[in-house]
Amino acid sequence: MHPITVATLSTGNPSLLTRQCADTLLHAPTLVLRTQRHPIAAWLTAQNIMFTTLDALHDSSEDFDAFNTAAASHLYSLATQNAVVYGVLDAGMDATVAALHASAPAGATIHTLAGISHADRCLAMLGASQSGLRIYAAEDFREARMSPNEALLLCELHSQPCAGDCKLQLLRLYPEDAPVTFFTGLLNGTLSMQTLPLVELDRQSAYDHLTACYLPAMPMVQRKLFDMDDLIAVMKRLRAPNGCPWDKEQTHESLLPYLLEECYEFIGAVREADIDHMYDELGDVLLQVVFHAEIARQHATFDIEDVTTAVVQKMVERHPHIFASVKAETSAQVLTNWDAIKRAQRGIHTTAEAMEDISSGLSATLRADKVQRKAAKVRFDFPDALTALAKVHEEAQEVADCLQTGVDPQDELGDLFFSIVNVCRLCKVNPDIALYAATNKFIDRFRKMEISIQKAGKSIEHLTLSEMDVYWEAEKQATPTIDG
Repeated sequence: MHPITVATLSTGNPSLLTRQCADTLLHAPTLVLRTQRHPIAAWLTAQNIMFTTLDALHDSSEDFDAFNTAAASHLYSLATQNAVVYGVLDAGMDATVAALHASAPAGATIHTLAGISHADRCLAMLGASQSGLRIYAAEDFREARMSPNEALLLCELHSQPCAGDCKLQLLRLYPEDAPVTFFTGLLNGTLSMQTLPLVELDRQSAYDHLTACYLPAMPMVQRKLFDMDDLIAVMKRLRAPNGCPWDKEQTHESLLPYLLEECYEFIGAVREADIDHMYDELGDVLLQVVFHAEIARQHATFDIEDVTTAVVQKMVERHPHIFASVKAETSAQVLTNWDAIKRAQRGIHTTAEAMEDISSGLSATLRADKVQRKAAKVRFDFPDALTALAKVHEEAQEVADCLQTGVDPQDELGDLFFSIVNVCRLCKVNPDIALYAATNKFIDRFRKMEISIQKAGKSIEHLTLSEMDVYWEAEKQATPTIDG
């Protein structure tokens, strides 16, 4: 197969061609331009240079992916007969060039000739230093990760739908009135630019391969929408030497109560189906993760990338039915595979070792629940919740015996809790959530009882327990529940 040379034509007139590119175009054995709609086409015709274009192939393709694939196939077909020079606006941004490299057959050779890119021309017109600039072809930007803290240039904004998709992507973090410099071009290669609000990006009269747009950097303090990078930046600022005194004092240990509290508050929001509260509380949970990661970074133990790397690696390793060839068609098979992988990774061989591997950082009820589940896997379990409830009554009586005889009831109380967790598990109820909900219910009833007492012109501090019980029972009757 003969070599393919990709020549950067730039987007202007022949004066923007490098000498190497101009010489290569004039002496090409087989010359192909991506499009006839370029001032170089007229210049080549004036030089009596024969060439073909991919315009017909573009017009007959379903979409850009199909065109890119077809373009690469066509060029490799030509290369079987002769050396090919392929002229594109910008070799570094062109999707057909990327397809050429991605589908290169054995023995294929691709040379690239650099030149003045369309991005270079647009940036030169802006006339400002662009350190930290991000440049995307508009098609690629639809799925890209944004960073408003850096300037952005989108090239080849070729159609209104493409501009619309890019606008929606940008509106995730930029305000509607964010200033955009919009570049348009003519077939003679001249460019013009105007400033318009972001919301108008897909409302212009025409779009083609010369259309581009530029957004200057917009610091976090100027925006109302934020991403993970912004959250990390906020935490670094708070923990900096001149940051917040309280945040700087925190340690992994001091933050543990907040992490637990935020998790429970999110659980409460889910149980209440309060969507606004859910994302707000989930943000608080995420803040705790970032807080711990920043503390660790400052102590050079780990950072947020270690956190994300660990969880991604874990997800890939424990989902071989997605990322490898293991079969798992049901949730039960997924959990069985997951457990087997964890055992292999941690060197666990017995059920007791699996129990010991359960984190001591869990709440006592959740740890008990997980231990019981390990036992249940080897069929060491009650047959049903009703049978387990009988064990609760038995343990409760043993607590009563301790109280009557003056023996320390701690061990028997632990057994009672453990038995109650068994009932919860067999009823498919999370014990922590059940207790959390019961506590909230108690608070709610107590608050209503206090209100009723106040309405009666009395003070709760001056009532006896039996007098308070009257109001308590009234509230229970007013809002009956399964537990009575």
